[in-house]
Amino acid sequence: MTKLIKTLFLTYLICFVTIGALGQKSGGSVDGAKLLELGDYYYRSNDVSDAADRYYQQAIDSSPGSQTAGYAQYNRGNYWFRKFYVLQEQRSKADHSALSQAERHYYNFVDKFAKQTNTVGLVADAEFNLALVYLQQGNREYAIGWLNHLQAEAVKQDQSIYVYKVVWSSRTGDVVDRNLDAAQLAAYARSAIKKNTDTNDIILDIKRWCQSQ
Repeated sequence: MTKLIKTLFLTYLICFVTIGALGQKSGGSVDGAKLLELGDYYYRSNDVSDAADRYYQQAIDSSPGSQTAGYAQYNRGNYWFRKFYVLQEQRSKADHSALSQAERHYYNFVDKFAKQTNTVGLVADAEFNLALVYLQQGNREYAIGWLNHLQAEAVKQDQSIYVYKVVWSSRTGDVVDRNLDAAQLAAYARSAIKKNTDTNDIILDIKRWCQSQ
């Protein structure tokens, strides 16, 4: 029992010191950039407990109107989209609510955050991901609609899209890791949707094109 109490005390102490060290503003509030970093840590760890999303929301609340808030909102979409694929691959679980959350957060980024937080350099990225979300939901009309909007409007603000992987997977062979011309990517993704009937085939087609650029 004594060892258990010591362990619990040490755990509490570590957490207390960590949170205390993050206090950057007067009154002891946690700096938005640090909260964004914490969210990114859980996101990169493929954690699906929603800790990443909670830290991103706290970053937005802590630094409203800032670029930090814009990045946090964009990454909320990334987190939920990745969660769908992590659960699907690791637990054979299709969590469609995660797709709904990804859709909502990407849309809110485009509609309410990008211009307001001076993060328009992620607009094309968000709209491309929105198209992929709708594709995964089986709504090809909306997917193509967002690709059309990306090619006609978003590229006026954001001409490139960074793709690490088209969608999350644990396979190293799926890595793209490059910036791509946003208009060309949108055009190719639209053609891939029109010529393929299976979503996985579409993703594979887009991945191969991205890797060839």
